[in-house]
This record gives sequence, C-alpha cells and structure tokens, in this order.
Amino acid sequence: MNTFRKIAPPVHSVEKIDFIEPEHQLLPGGTSFFTLYGGTQEVVKLDFSFKAGTWFETSKLESMMAASMISEGTSGKTARQIADRIDFYGAQLNSLPYYDNNYVSLLSLKKHLPHLLPLLAEIIQDASFPEHEFEIIRQKRKQRAIVDAEKVGLVAQRTFLRSLMGESHPYAPVSSPEAYESVSLDGAKSHYLRHYYSANATLFASGDVDAEVQKMIVDNFGSGWGTPFPYKKDQPQVQSAEEKSFFIERESANQNALTIGKRVPTQHHPDSAGLKLLTTILGGYFGSRLMSNLREEKGLTYGIHASVVSFVRDAIFMIHAEVTAEKTQEAIKEIFLEMQRLREELVPETELEPLRSFLLGRMLEDFDGPFARSQSFSSLYEAGLSVGYFDQIIHTIKTTTPEQIRELARTYLDPETMYTVAAGKR
Repeated sequence: MNTFRKIAPPVHSVEKIDFIEPEHQLLPGGTSFFTLYGGTQEVVKLDFSFKAGTWFETSKLESMMAASMISEGTSGKTARQIADRIDFYGAQLNSLPYYDNNYVSLLSLKKHLPHLLPLLAEIIQDASFPEHEFEIIRQKRKQRAIVDAEKVGLVAQRTFLRSLMGESHPYAPVSSPEAYESVSLDGAKSHYLRHYYSANATLFASGDVDAEVQKMIVDNFGSGWGTPFPYKKDQPQVQSAEEKSFFIERESANQNALTIGKRVPTQHHPDSAGLKLLTTILGGYFGSRLMSNLREEKGLTYGIHASVVSFVRDAIFMIHAEVTAEKTQEAIKEIFLEMQRLREELVPETELEPLRSFLLGRMLEDFDGPFARSQSFSSLYEAGLSVGYFDQIIHTIKTTTPEQIRELARTYLDPETMYTVAAGKR
C-alpha cells in the first residue's frame, strides 16, 4: 500500500480570489464587449445581455414573448431552418427572459464559429416574429401556466412575490394563465425593436476566444444595428399587501408549499455579504438550522431552503419548503422559532468554522473554468459592482463574529416583518 494514502492532503484557507478581469472594448455600434479567455477545450460561449427584462415592459409578458420569438424566424430563414443549422453544427442556442435583462447565448465548438456567428447576428438583428410561431408559443406558454397553477410550490412562490411587490410590479409574476390572452404579437415585437439594439447590448465571450475569434465577433457584431430607443420609465412603486399571511387552496395537492420572506437591501448595502452568511446558517445548506430541525429532527419536510434573491434594483430574503399538509402550521412555527434563536443566541464557533469552509469552497466553484468566471463577472457587472465585491464576501465569511451575526438576525429576521404564503390543503 502506498503510505502516502494514510496522510491527509494539506488544507489551505481561501484568502483571496485572483480574479483576472476580462478584456473590455467598446464596439463602434456601442456594444460593450468583454473577453474572458481560458480553458483547455476549443469551445466558445457567447452571452448577449440586453436591458430588456420585465423591468422594461409596457405590458406584462411582452419581454418573455419577445425572448421566445428571437429564434423563430428572420426575413431570410424560417424557425425550422435556424434549428436545423444549429443542430447540424452541434451547437446550443438559448434565448432567456429575466427580470432585469434578457439573454441570448450560443455555445459552440470554435471551428464552427465562421458558420454560426453570421447566423447568430441574423437571429438577433433581424428577428421577423412570424404570426404562426407566435400563436404556437403563446398557446404552449398558456398551457404550461395552467399546469403550473396546480403546482403548490410555484403557486406559493408567485403569490409571495405578488404580495410582497404588488400585482403590477415588474418583479411580480402574472396572477393567471389568462394573462397570455392579452399579450399581442405587436406588443412583443415592439418590445424587441425598442430594446434589442447594439448600444443596449453587452457581450460576454468566454472560452477559447483568441484573436481570430475576437475578429470574427467584431466583424459580425461591431457595427451599429437596431434603432436606439430613448427609453424612460417611472420608478415602479412597491405596493406590498397589508395582510402578511395568505393561504391558497389546492385540494389536489399531495403536500403543502410554504414561502416565507421579505424585502432586504441590495448587494450595494454594507450588510449584504453578512446577510448571505446569516441566510446560509439559517437554511442555505444541508446542515443548516432549518434542515436540522424540520427535516432531520421532526420529519416535516424532505427539504427546506433559504436564500437571498438579488435583482438589480431590489433583493428578497426567501424560505421555501414543501411540507406535510397537516403539519403546515407546525412547520411555520418551527421556522420562526429558528429565526428567533438566531436573534437571541450566539452561533457557536463549532458551527461557524465548517460553514466558513463550505462557503469559501462554494465560491471557488463559481470560478471553476472560463464559463463560470464569465457568469460571475457578468452578474457583478449588471449589478454595477466591481470585482472587489468578491474579496469583500471572503473577508465577511472569514471575519464575521457570532455577535455580528446575532445583530444581523435582530435586524433582518424579525418574524413579525415576514410575509407567509401557504398553498395546498387546509
């Protein structure tokens, strides 16, 4: 036997992440172009980000339908021709809507880029929005929404967001599948024309992005395209419901779903990093307080999770779980009990030390490879933060004291300030 197998490898603490900032250039058409070279495979990923999310809608669902229609045809190609070309070269094309930004991504072998970049440029710059495909997508989305309306987990989360933000807020999901009847082809196309143009785009290129690839990207996306739109939108007002507790009946449910939480400061706030540490202690990993109590000790749920969901313009602390129907109130009581414990008692160092190692290890995963590094950087860039934010998080994880954690809990984990939504059987 190799005697070295009896010797554990050394453990090194994470002191700092040497994050290599991407190269940046502003293309003639106004697109911010970031390049993050790295990796050993001849693979390239392009991620376009447009300020075109639900925040910029004039009517609900326009952003989502615009994103869904991007690859459904151009003036020169049908949806089938586009899909066949992408499949032929073994690439992946995605167009995704989100709250603040919409995204168009291409993952491809480097050698196929001469064929795929002109196609990607055509898709983004010349989407034709054919009526037939629009109706198919709208009906599919509506049918999916009808199915989702019976899933208690989604019902609880979406009702929670509407209760917290207000029905008409950009971060609030639609309340009924019937909303898909009011979104129009003209509305979706208008959203596309207003927001999908070169000066409103940011491009993150990662992987084997050498000088040749960069030149191809500039050749295809460097010049101006689309029509700049002088967009102004009044700051939406958060209109939280006065009532803080809701129950949505779904008699066919096998379990009840719980969503509990509140609005919290954005990532720019000094407490942001500490709040994420506190949230992890409460319910952010398998050994958390909530998992130990509700799953391991009392068997009320298979899993429960707490997180801070960060948008560009807001942030939400949220706990979610699916529990045995008859134990719903007991589960809520135990969740609030764990919050109160953190507000009253100091977290022991024996609990903190392994948690610090867990969080630092998870941070390293966020930088494992060029695609992950690009994703981490783009999230910071869109939030208006510098790469120094990563070092701030590391410092917070390593140095926050039990007393500071308790003070954060007293500030942010008051059960009286929480919104509680349950969905399922009475």
